Amino acid sequence: MKKLFIKIILFIFLFSLPSYAGEYNKMIEDFTNGPQKRWQFFTDQVMGGVSEGDASIISDPKGSYVRLKGSVSTDNNGGFIQIRTYLSGGPKNAKGLLLKVRGNGENYYIHLKTNETNSYREYYRAIFSTSNEWKVVKLPFSEAFKRSSSWISKSISGENIRAIGLVAYGKEHNALLEVSYLSFY
Repeated sequence: MKKLFIKIILFIFLFSLPSYAGEYNKMIEDFTNGPQKRWQFFTDQVMGGVSEGDASIISDPKGSYVRLKGSVSTDNNGGFIQIRTYLSGGPKNAKGLLLKVRGNGENYYIHLKTNETNSYREYYRAIFSTSNEWKVVKLPFSEAFKRSSSWISKSISGENIRAIGLVAYGKEHNALLEVSYLSFY
């Protein structure tokens, strides 16, 4: 009887999970337990730009998420607002990143820094779209991410990732990006 009960509970649990849940290898962030200590906000003002914004952690009955909001300006050679977290690497066998997002319909970016990206101009970048409804975005390392320089490797290994940035970038616009989780898959 006990084994049957365990099987029923396991069955209910597995079939109640979202379809992407089985793909998690390692959760990077779910914006609970003090994410303000792990994420850093900055803008192009660090290099003379004039973009402005902020990042905040929002909690509602459905969970927590980060909100990146601001005005992106390309004046003074600028053009970004960003939040970044640092890692000590991810799973070697990771195939990409999964994130749950919503926003104002603009496209946003994820920037990855690895062991070999030594300057601020070296990174891997993937673009994703948003809408006003939450959606899961799957970004395979082999297809979605483009390197910023031919000096860095063509491929990404999860174990070499040292920083992840969520970025509003590249054009004049009002940014509004919300992310409820970020995971390797």
